[in-house]
Amino acid sequence: MAERTERAVINDLIETCRDAERGFRMAAEHVNTPEMKGLFVRLAQQRHEFADALLPYAHRLGGATDGDGTGIAAVHRTWMQFRARLASNPERAMLEEALRGERHALAVYEEAVHDVLPPDARELVETQDLGVRVAGRLMADLATH
Repeated sequence: MAERTERAVINDLIETCRDAERGFRMAAEHVNTPEMKGLFVRLAQQRHEFADALLPYAHRLGGATDGDGTGIAAVHRTWMQFRARLASNPERAMLEEALRGERHALAVYEEAVHDVLPPDARELVETQDLGVRVAGRLMADLATH
């Protein structure tokens, strides 16, 4: 496996955060429960802030990758919309799909924490990793109720 650069790791995190932001915003549009809608909106904002906080590191390393997110995330958002339309419980479907996306984000953050990171970005990435873990727990708690 090819060794990843600091820039590639930071750009992967930014892309993951942008994908999650879009996914959470879309999920918020498909739920009516104030608690769930509020959680998705807050998590979308959190991921926006996470990506923005990582941008200066990417710029110092040669620039952030431009793009509209990953193709797999776009497919996942399409699947979320499809499930919301067909599910007998659209809110439950959105929560399950948000959890699926969050498991992916957690995997990306776990890999980044154990990968090569700029020393000055490590604390930020570890803090964001904790935020992703907490978000996953919040959604899992909602799923059990």
